[in-house]
Amino acid sequence: MISLVIPLYNEDRQIESLVNHLAALSGIVEIIFVDASDEPACRLKLVECLETAGLSDRSQLLLSDTAGRAQQMNMGARAATQSVLLFLHCDTRLPARASSLIDIAIRNGKVWGRFDVNFDQSGWVFRLIETMINFRSRCRRLATGDQGIFVKRELFLELDGFPRIPLMEDIAISRVLAQHGKPALIRDPVTTSARRWSNSGVLRTILLMWKLRLLFWLGRSPEKLALMYRHIR
Repeated sequence: MISLVIPLYNEDRQIESLVNHLAALSGIVEIIFVDASDEPACRLKLVECLETAGLSDRSQLLLSDTAGRAQQMNMGARAATQSVLLFLHCDTRLPARASSLIDIAIRNGKVWGRFDVNFDQSGWVFRLIETMINFRSRCRRLATGDQGIFVKRELFLELDGFPRIPLMEDIAISRVLAQHGKPALIRDPVTTSARRWSNSGVLRTILLMWKLRLLFWLGRSPEKLALMYRHIR
């Protein structure tokens, strides 16, 4: 059974679309939003959308004093009651069979995994980026947050959750989880926003992401890397 954990930060433009998407999914027992927005209107909009979609009875909204995906997702995980945690960015949409595919992976002995990724824009360049991300993930057995990371809750809490760092928390926990088993590499893709790539330029974003990951592997402080990344978010 799955608890879905979604960190939010001033994402009022995504809320209605996100909630409508969640309402159409099956197999998600619990939905936990962890909001660090400094705009109260975002929270009011979320509550209204959940009520309209009929999701209020299986959703809860937690408030975080500090914005940061790692801290927010850890807070949501601690509040979850189901055996499997699925972490979702607010601009990412799950495949229709997500819950059943996760259930199959867990029953086959996997303790964690992720989905392939597609972008929500057309064009060969985005197809190429998708292919590169998915290929790298398969070869290195790592996952990014955009790929819908899922993990058995017991193991996640045993590992003390995501590292408390402002960037690369997904890569960091993938390293740790890989020590406990190979990930389930689900080919059915999530669909995620390409806004970061479009707004900042595809080539510029690719080069910066490569640079950030290289520096992270070389031991550069995530706090310093976050300052570099903030310019393209």
